[in-house]
Amino acid sequence: MNHREAFNQTLKKFNITAKSLARKSGVQERQISQFRNGKDLMSETLFSLIAALPNEAKIYYFSCIGGESVIENIDLRSLIMSMSVARKSELLNLIADSLLENREQSHSVELMQAV
Repeated sequence: MNHREAFNQTLKKFNITAKSLARKSGVQERQISQFRNGKDLMSETLFSLIAALPNEAKIYYFSCIGGESVIENIDLRSLIMSMSVARKSELLNLIADSLLENREQSHSVELMQAV
């Protein structure tokens, strides 16, 4: 996937408007619209747009460009060590929720198989 397609897909997936991205990036809304519709951008401008994306959207964008391997090759230890205490807490809660959900799903499957 090319940069433009990945960019458009990312904005759509994360419900990011050109107006909000323009405010955060300092890039004119008109330039964002032109890029989305086929006009090339200076690489510096594209970097400004990507830098203004939320972290989850950046990861998604780069995974669109580089494929799933981008996410798989992230050094989790370094990533976690660089997080604030609040982000680490959020991460632990997400992991706990995921584990509980998996446990509930497997319990439901076991109940259904018993019937």
